[in-house]
Amino acid sequence: MTYSCKKAPSLGKRGFSLIELIMVLALLGIMAGVVAPATGRFLDKLSFRKQTAALVAGTRYARLMAVGKGRPVAMRFDGQSKSFSFSGAVEGKKEVELSQGAEFEFLPETLVFYPDGLATPGRMVSRNGRRSQEFLIDPLTGIPVRQ
Repeated sequence: MTYSCKKAPSLGKRGFSLIELIMVLALLGIMAGVVAPATGRFLDKLSFRKQTAALVAGTRYARLMAVGKGRPVAMRFDGQSKSFSFSGAVEGKKEVELSQGAEFEFLPETLVFYPDGLATPGRMVSRNGRRSQEFLIDPLTGIPVRQ
């Protein structure tokens, strides 16, 4: 008994040429070069938004405690310890996570929130590098309003 072995017909190329592989790697390199800086800018923007949200959350907390406890709450930001300090109806500190080079500015240095929802008029600025966001404290509602 004899068996004959026939080869399957070749349907085309069996692999990739070196030129094709080099072209694909070059294309991937170009794409990585474009995507990497955009990702860095996105992460910086996300970090700045997080810091700004912490600033607004601190003021809303102070207002809520003043209204809820029925006594004024004074709020102050301490740049050295990177924390908000509260006095009056509520005593304590809340730490804020800031990235390097970030700054908060309060004018006046102490904001006071009253039980009827009023507040001392104030201005808060969050800065980080080229980014900056300003909020004004509405004296009639005690709510920070983005400028």
